[in-house]
Amino acid sequence: MYFDSALEDVTREQLKQLGEQAVVVGLPTYKNSRTIAAVMTTIAEGLVHFSPTRQGLIVVADGGSTDDTLALANEVPLPAGVSRLVYAYQGLGGKGSAIRSIMEAAEIVSASACVIMDADLRSVTAEWVERLTGPVLVGRADLVTPLYTRDRHEVTINDLIAYPVTRMLYGRDVRQPLGGELALSPRAWRAYLARDVWETDVARFGIHIWMTTLAINSGWPLCQAPLGTKTHDYKDPTVGFEPKFLQIVGTLFRLMSIYRRVWPQISGIIEVPTWGEVQHLPPVPVPTTRQSLWEGFKKGVKRYRRNLNVILTEEQRELLSRLLEAPQPFFDPLDWATIVCDFGVVYNRGEGDPDKVALALLPLYYARKAALLVQVEGQPWTAVDEAIHAQADVFLSVKAHLARRWETYLPWHPTH
Repeated sequence: MYFDSALEDVTREQLKQLGEQAVVVGLPTYKNSRTIAAVMTTIAEGLVHFSPTRQGLIVVADGGSTDDTLALANEVPLPAGVSRLVYAYQGLGGKGSAIRSIMEAAEIVSASACVIMDADLRSVTAEWVERLTGPVLVGRADLVTPLYTRDRHEVTINDLIAYPVTRMLYGRDVRQPLGGELALSPRAWRAYLARDVWETDVARFGIHIWMTTLAINSGWPLCQAPLGTKTHDYKDPTVGFEPKFLQIVGTLFRLMSIYRRVWPQISGIIEVPTWGEVQHLPPVPVPTTRQSLWEGFKKGVKRYRRNLNVILTEEQRELLSRLLEAPQPFFDPLDWATIVCDFGVVYNRGEGDPDKVALALLPLYYARKAALLVQVEGQPWTAVDEAIHAQADVFLSVKAHLARRWETYLPWHPTH
């Protein structure tokens, strides 16, 4: 069923009754009862402290929580000048639909800035509100993305796929293109809302990579907000990860085709400015994931072996065999970058099911992440970010290979 709005009529009327609000902070929620109260309290503090003369509105866009998320969100004491609206969005179930509803809310109340934050945050501070809204309110940016450190054991698809691929393709060094904390100008959210994408994976976890890519290719001014470190509710990174991986990687690869006449012409990297001092804070540790990643790799290869045999070149299939026989994880960054690019080509140029192509990359992603953990074992947390930046440079070095494969690839006939 198609919905021309992510807001029900009753919610739209409630927003109209609230009147004009300068800043809207939206929280997409789904079973976040453990964190929602603290997150809302901190956001309210930020709105009052950094925008004392502006009206602020916190909207909670819920995706069908069956715990106490909604009750707690309605009961959190808020200071004067900060309003709230808690509602269930409509449309495809997913984060993108929740964000769509938040952007619609910002439009209805004539906001000057719209902020999105994850509802499971444990590291949010009041300063985050100013760091995110500041560049938008002074006209310096249409999209603000976050800068923060994460623990090395987080399964950050951002670091090994979204960041290096986006940087390589479009030439802008947006460090967290999948960051859950961002701020938008009215021009940005109106452009997003006008796109006919809300029945696709953009309505789910494909939302952030789509928003970042559209902003870069629209030529909007961008900014990054230093937020220190990000900690949220920990989840086993290999349990139930397939849908999220598919939605993110599938959207990333589809965008390669949409902008296929753009990215081959781009060379070099343009830095994205930051708003405020960059704080290099050590991340809060999370449980080790290396063993579960390596096991996920081996199980995934068995599951997707048929697809991998078609997608990978002979040389890459030999590499896969060596990986499976290795006593501990290893995966050269150059091999990884080349394989990701090849998967992007097959996803768009092959004759098979694109979703199966994207999912077949998942076990290799697990292997690369496990290998990175081996690489930085015993080193300080700063070594992780250095490795991620080095990996991004390797991706840039294989861009010519990507362009050649894109033009010469024969569908579903691996190179020998």
